[in-house]
Amino acid sequence: MGRNAPLMKTIANLFSVQEVDHLRILLGSAGIEIFVPDEVTSTLLPHTFMTKAGIRVQVSEEDEALAREVIAEYRQQNADEEE
Repeated sequence: MGRNAPLMKTIANLFSVQEVDHLRILLGSAGIEIFVPDEVTSTLLPHTFMTKAGIRVQVSEEDEALAREVIAEYRQQNADEEE
């Protein structure tokens, strides 16, 4: 990494490109940019990530707490809707 590159933190491991895209939109709406180091490989070889740790979704260290909060709120809203 370069001198000014932010430290990246993995906040999710997902098992499909569609889940990654959904999270990208969700976090993007909160002003959080994501980085997906496995993006190209997961598109070309999706079966590889279904049997391993999943597709890593990362955010800058400074956005980590907010990203986790946004994800938790989203999951809570979905859980409430399912009840």
